[in-house]
Amino acid sequence: MPRKKKLEDANIKYRKLAGNKWLELRETEDGYTYVHEVRCDGRIVAVLVYDGESSRILGRYEYTPCHHERIKLCSITGGMDEQGENPKQTAIRELLEEAGIEATADELEDLGTVWPSKAADTVVYLFAIDGHGKELQDVIGDGTIGEEGASVKWISMEDAIRSGDAILHSLLVRRMLVGGFFEVGMVENKR
Repeated sequence: MPRKKKLEDANIKYRKLAGNKWLELRETEDGYTYVHEVRCDGRIVAVLVYDGESSRILGRYEYTPCHHERIKLCSITGGMDEQGENPKQTAIRELLEEAGIEATADELEDLGTVWPSKAADTVVYLFAIDGHGKELQDVIGDGTIGEEGASVKWISMEDAIRSGDAILHSLLVRRMLVGGFFEVGMVENKR
């Protein structure tokens, strides 16, 4: 069925089918149903912290009930829910909250954006930062359920690649493309 409006049309009309303070289920005039993240107006950031000297990745472990009943490896993400924040400012805040790392805007590498699902209108702004030599402070979190028991630790590139987090995978690939992050043979094939 052809779309009635072009995707570039930012004013696509929808009706709210259901929702709460976090999410809305929306339907367009032509019947396409999708999820909108209300808390951040569909805009989040994700940050890859890598060690440029050792090729390690800073892994974030947190509770994400929709993915698993235990704490699992995931990407460092956060919603743009502070009034007036731009993506880099959000990334700096989230790095401190979720990884205990202080950063400046100049240190962040812009890796572009991705849309992680056809079932949501969420756009993810991707950033990377070389964490080599940075002191890891305590993870302070933002008080949400996923923050309880959350932690970070340096992990191998192989562990990051084997994770089930698609946003983490997007970060790794984008960093590889813009920064020559990977070296041939860095990740062993253990078949």
